[in-house]
Amino acid sequence: DLDKCEKHCRMENTMGKIILCRGQRTDKPYVTPQTDIKLYSAEELCYYIYNNIYLIGQDLIDDNLIQFLQDAGEGELAARVKKLKESGAPLAQILVTILKSIDYYSVAEIEQLKEILNTLGKQSVCERLKARGDGYLNADFYFAAISCYESIIKDYKGKDLLAADYAKVYHNLGTSYARMFMYEKAVEYYNEAYRLGQHEESKKCSIAASIMAKKDKEPVNVDVQEDEYVVQRELETLMDNARYSDEYRELEDIDRLKGDGNLTQFNQAIDAKLTSWVANLKRYVTINSGFLR
Repeated sequence: DLDKCEKHCRMENTMGKIILCRGQRTDKPYVTPQTDIKLYSAEELCYYIYNNIYLIGQDLIDDNLIQFLQDAGEGELAARVKKLKESGAPLAQILVTILKSIDYYSVAEIEQLKEILNTLGKQSVCERLKARGDGYLNADFYFAAISCYESIIKDYKGKDLLAADYAKVYHNLGTSYARMFMYEKAVEYYNEAYRLGQHEESKKCSIAASIMAKKDKEPVNVDVQEDEYVVQRELETLMDNARYSDEYRELEDIDRLKGDGNLTQFNQAIDAKLTSWVANLKRYVTINSGFLR
């Protein structure tokens, strides 16, 4: 039946194909550190490792993972991972062992990943932290990204990275704060990024964050400098277009339920939306202090 099929097959959206899983699906998922993603099979673990290599740290290899592999029908692999962990084996070696033991990715794909791991292994602490911070930022884990970037600035400033790379660190710090609506902090870091790198994008983002920090709802002031005027107009356009987004329309539909007197459906929709926002908030405040070693 469909339930049994779901337990043994999964659709890989990026490849558009069905992959037969030889392992068993556990009832108790493994929850990945910091990102809180639930994995129910060894194949899903492989998919997570392969597609999140920049986010994975030594904290992935814990007793919970070993028990998960045991529960997923990979007892022999669980024993090997435990032995590698106890012997202090490098993270890269353990990850490749897992991928090679589970028939999910091809040899060529695993070899390609090994090249990335080898590159990361040759990077400095700062370079690895930045790569991981960038990965968190792209995945919308803003506090986790901030943790990586601030560690570079506070613990390793002046080491390993060029001024241009530090400018990128400060810029991405500004972006992390801006996406959490902490615009004053964002301005501070965008300004530092511009001072170091002289990139117009950092200057433009600083102006935008400054405008948002002031919550200026008055008409556009045509007497401001040209670059600020341009940013103001761009922000106005973005705000106007926001009403056509799926999120905005969903909120409009919810509000319409209340206007039509469908209070039960309205309350259910509000509860569902709040639950979704709380889940996203927990995701945003995830903090990770580790990195790929």
